[in-house]
Amino acid sequence: MGAVRNWGQGGRCRSLNIAVTLGDAGTAIDAARGINLDQVTVTERKASLLIDTARAFQQYGQHQNAYLALRAARDIAPEEIAGRPAVHQLVRDIITSAPPGVQRHAEQFADRLGIAR
Repeated sequence: MGAVRNWGQGGRCRSLNIAVTLGDAGTAIDAARGINLDQVTVTERKASLLIDTARAFQQYGQHQNAYLALRAARDIAPEEIAGRPAVHQLVRDIITSAPPGVQRHAEQFADRLGIAR
């Protein structure tokens, strides 16, 4: 019961997902900043929040932050990263659009996860 209450607390989690889905990266990033992951008790939900945050950062052109959010999601729930085609596409997008330093890290990340490029 507590996990559900924390997941929806303040509507920020839903706002993050809706904003990133609609392409409103600024609103999504603002929502993400207001979420305390320590209050989200379900591992898969934490990973989903980090994936949505990575999507928002990528949409906003903050490739390094997108990559770091994906790494954090992988550290929390590797199966959530490995098993989602949308995440694989996000990693490929970071590889093709990020500056060289971030690109190299994203390429290594993709290789470790077995993401085809």
